[in-house]
Amino acid sequence: MVLINCNKNKTFITYHILCQPDVKNNTLSILKSLIYKYSTNLEMIFYNMHNSFINKNNIYFSQAAFYRILTPIFIDIERIIYLDGDTLVLNDLNEMYQLEFNDNYILGFLDVKSNGVDFLGIKSEKYINDGVILINLEKIRNDNKVYELIILSSGNINLPNDDQTVINCVFYPKIGLLPTKFGIWNFSDKKDIYIFVSHLRTPYDIHDLEESFLNPSIIHNDLCWPKIWFKSSQYDQYFTTCKKRKNCFCERYYKLWYYYANKTDYFSNITKIFNK
Repeated sequence: MVLINCNKNKTFITYHILCQPDVKNNTLSILKSLIYKYSTNLEMIFYNMHNSFINKNNIYFSQAAFYRILTPIFIDIERIIYLDGDTLVLNDLNEMYQLEFNDNYILGFLDVKSNGVDFLGIKSEKYINDGVILINLEKIRNDNKVYELIILSSGNINLPNDDQTVINCVFYPKIGLLPTKFGIWNFSDKKDIYIFVSHLRTPYDIHDLEESFLNPSIIHNDLCWPKIWFKSSQYDQYFTTCKKRKNCFCERYYKLWYYYANKTDYFSNITKIFNK
């Protein structure tokens, strides 16, 4: 999706892929097949993360979710865009990549899931979702923040939202906001946007959100459960309910994700694993 919608004449994409130690060779081969399809503007670099955060696996989060914390160590560049697997990238990302940090460590999209983190000294007006973020790797290294990330994430403290709260805690208050078109959630309609804003201590400009809802560059399917790649009776029931709502976008997101997934060499693996 990133490669299909990028500016083929101007944008060069480097994927930095942080792999679990048990990743299979055929999985890597399928990923590498993209290089032959997009050889003019694509590079892939793979990193073996060994047993980093092996104790962090649970029903909601895997150890891989914590890998983004280690990007300043493994990836020796100035900045990087991190995207969760449940994102839809509909436009070229160069504009997002070139955004000014203004001395911030990270830019992200505001999250309402900040209840219970005030005891860490975080003010939720800057609590961001870490599924779509622009990371200032150079500043994090220069300020030795990576050690704080590792220490807090390796501790036994039970943090709400796990790695997301680690990132918010360590980087607070130097956290900036992405323009809403980069990372807007998969809201069903404008009513959902108004509800979302009402739960934020520092709300977005509602007009920016409405415009981003209609013309997004990145859609983060954070509101989907089961996740968007599951095709099951649960989704069929979900869509039946949603279709009764005027201007509902849920099925649109689902079909759009599958449209792009079907263009990859690993689509058959997706359907084999999840379409049961």
